[in-house]
Amino acid sequence: MTRPARRGVTLIEVLVVIGIIAILAGLLLPATRRVREPAARMACQYNLKQLILALHTYSDTTGKPVAFPSAGRSEGPAAQAFPPGCFGPGTIPEERLSWMVAVLPYLEQEPLYKQFDRDKGYAGNLAASQTRIKVFACPTSKEATEDNIVTNYVAMAGIGHDAAGRPSGAVGNGFMGYDRLTSIAMIKDGISNTIALMETRSGLGTWARGGASNVRGFDPADLPWFGEQRPFGGHSAGINVAMADGSVRFVRSSIEPEKLAAAITIDGGERFDLD
Repeated sequence: MTRPARRGVTLIEVLVVIGIIAILAGLLLPATRRVREPAARMACQYNLKQLILALHTYSDTTGKPVAFPSAGRSEGPAAQAFPPGCFGPGTIPEERLSWMVAVLPYLEQEPLYKQFDRDKGYAGNLAASQTRIKVFACPTSKEATEDNIVTNYVAMAGIGHDAAGRPSGAVGNGFMGYDRLTSIAMIKDGISNTIALMETRSGLGTWARGGASNVRGFDPADLPWFGEQRPFGGHSAGINVAMADGSVRFVRSSIEPEKLAAAITIDGGERFDLD
């Protein structure tokens, strides 16, 4: 009895199948990206929400410089204030610890906070500083993936690259400076109208280290302000920001820099719309 010949798959049929798979993949990838981008943006917004709430909890529960011996030189009200941009010994901000260390207890990181010696600067706390904290990095940041102890979030110092080093009461001040304390009462423009935190993809540094990597000024003349290698950046169409009242919103990259500058100052009296 003769067995029927087994028919194999021809090369043309294989190529047709591969072509169909390629077409389907091409159709599905844009849809996947459309889902992933909003999800990543929401995760980033959650991070900023946690950070700004931690800053408020710090203000409510600590609120004055006694928690940090070196902060006695800070200016501003003694109570109900947000932390200074950096603290601890050191002649420059980069030698000191950042405000992100100060809010660790309010991010469910009390054990890690206790590992820091607040009488020492950044160099004296390198071991604790190497800990990765997810809330300090945007999930879409490739830099944060490659170096998982950097942060993508910066507190806004005001207008100008030198804003972080200015004293309290200076024109153009923002939410936080290296050595100045800011209270809610000092935010004359209103906490719902003032940007406290913004995200960036450039000039990144270790979250525990003081300096421009986590406290930064905004220069409306330094354009474009948005992008991978620019002062601020984040997602495809803009960045997430945390307002001083605890809310988080998305600011499009097309916004006029003058409007963004108006939202960064705490006592400028400007009228603006971030939409």
